[in-house]
Amino acid sequence: MKILALDIGAGTEDVLLYDDAKKNVENCLKMVLPAPTQVYAAQVKAATLLSQDLFIKGDTIGGGAVSFALRKHIEAGLRVTMTEHAAYTVRNDLDEVREAGIKITSTEAPVDFQGITLTFEEVNLTTLQTFLTEFNEPLSDVDVVAVAVQDHGVFPRGISNRRFRVQKMKELLERDPRIEALVFREDDVPPCFLRMQSAVHASKRQLPKAKVIVMDTAPAAILGCLEDPAVKGAAKVLAVNVGNGHTMAALIEDHEIVGVVEHHTQLLNPQKIERLLVAFADGRISNEEVFRDRGHGLFLLKEPQGFSTIEKIAATGPNRSLLTKTQLPVHFAAPGGDVMMTGTVGLVEATNRILS
Repeated sequence: MKILALDIGAGTEDVLLYDDAKKNVENCLKMVLPAPTQVYAAQVKAATLLSQDLFIKGDTIGGGAVSFALRKHIEAGLRVTMTEHAAYTVRNDLDEVREAGIKITSTEAPVDFQGITLTFEEVNLTTLQTFLTEFNEPLSDVDVVAVAVQDHGVFPRGISNRRFRVQKMKELLERDPRIEALVFREDDVPPCFLRMQSAVHASKRQLPKAKVIVMDTAPAAILGCLEDPAVKGAAKVLAVNVGNGHTMAALIEDHEIVGVVEHHTQLLNPQKIERLLVAFADGRISNEEVFRDRGHGLFLLKEPQGFSTIEKIAATGPNRSLLTKTQLPVHFAAPGGDVMMTGTVGLVEATNRILS
């Protein structure tokens, strides 16, 4: 099976073109590219310097850097008009997008528009194929496109998006505590996950014959940690993804998730993350405590057996060095010999689990 795995984060887009005919992942094509949000943020900044208004259409993509750039564009006294799909990039509540000073319109630019038009496309397989053709690596025979993006989901009014994100994961894992419960086939993406749906539609638009699966970036990274040879044999694992925006940890016993905790990376220091992880594994910290600390929250599906019983602490993510300053015996996961491929290896494993 040939799998194109795309792990699209806030800083980078990690690409793995996995082909099981090549026997091992080390022989497969791998790339680390700037994340789409970074690319579009640079384009917005260029428009700001030119004092040009913006019309933005296309897909729902990750916000982050591009949302910040759009805010600065508006603060400079310039106009931003977006189609509805593209506007969900900024916030999952379109009223909040309008309150930020962005006009939302139909698929057409305003009649009197004379500025710069951008087309958001997070999964750009056509551009990727053009590049890979020079290396005799076609995408036309790809069996599966597997995409990981972070998606908070469209949350009901009155409910925090942080609470909603954790609650949706809990609901899925209560039905099935295996991590593959967080993986969606192309026709099964819940309606609230607009960015995941956009990734599916973009993939099918460009490679209509390929099957598509999607999942969140943090669970993809955690699944990749579990594929590290030093971790794979452990029955009790604490897997941690210290990302640019979020830090997620999952407590796993006998291949089933016992609990998940998620916080904002920028609010953590070495002492705090150590206390958080130990208390989480011991069952000594509550969802409300994490939420009040401006984290997302946590849930436990059953009583954990305690931090002292953990056989392996596996960590990944661009800010994993935060853990080097703790007393925790951390193993930095590098499945396939490459820490930057942790999420994509997780996507390959997810594909094998639900489609093989």
